[in-house]
Amino acid sequence: MAKKKAGISEEVREAINEAARAGAYEAYKNTAGAYVNYFKAMETLLYNYKKLAALVADEEGYCEVEYHAGRKTFAAGSKSTGYYEQKTEADIIAEMQEEKRRQYRETKYGFERLERAINLYRDRKEFTVVRMYYFGEDYEGKPRENGKPYTWEELAFELEEAGVLKGVKTACRWRNKIVNDMAVCVFGIAAAVSAATYRRRAGE
Repeated sequence: MAKKKAGISEEVREAINEAARAGAYEAYKNTAGAYVNYFKAMETLLYNYKKLAALVADEEGYCEVEYHAGRKTFAAGSKSTGYYEQKTEADIIAEMQEEKRRQYRETKYGFERLERAINLYRDRKEFTVVRMYYFGEDYEGKPRENGKPYTWEELAFELEEAGVLKGVKTACRWRNKIVNDMAVCVFGIAAAVSAATYRRRAGE
């Protein structure tokens, strides 16, 4: 029996795929004329960073195919052409496995882009906010005891107690700056344009 494993939502998969596709100028060309909220996409990736890390670390589990034994042959084809191809159960399973492997490669590539971007910013002061707000860690870098996400008030209070910053506004400003900067590293030129537009509107 196939073991149960955690999956990823379509929103996360699309964000990962966007990261995999993003290649600076190519990302800009491919999304010209379309609105993409890169800040929100980056937030989705950060919220799911640890889950994605666990999925990528378990290639065998990710690529495992769950199926139910049944008929030995299946008819597949197009009604419009009248063409049908007989596929065995083994053929179907092989196709499913190949699709899983393709998804794994795509997810891994997108995750590696994300991880490189994150590692570039680990030494920045604002990264503490990322760890606590998105990764569910306390100030010391340990998993939060009750497992619940921080509210901005709780996060700001803990960082004030540690002498790191003062107030919710400062914590949010740190978050906005570093997430926008990370988005540029992951998604390229289009995210840089988006971040610059946002900052002009915000008067930064």
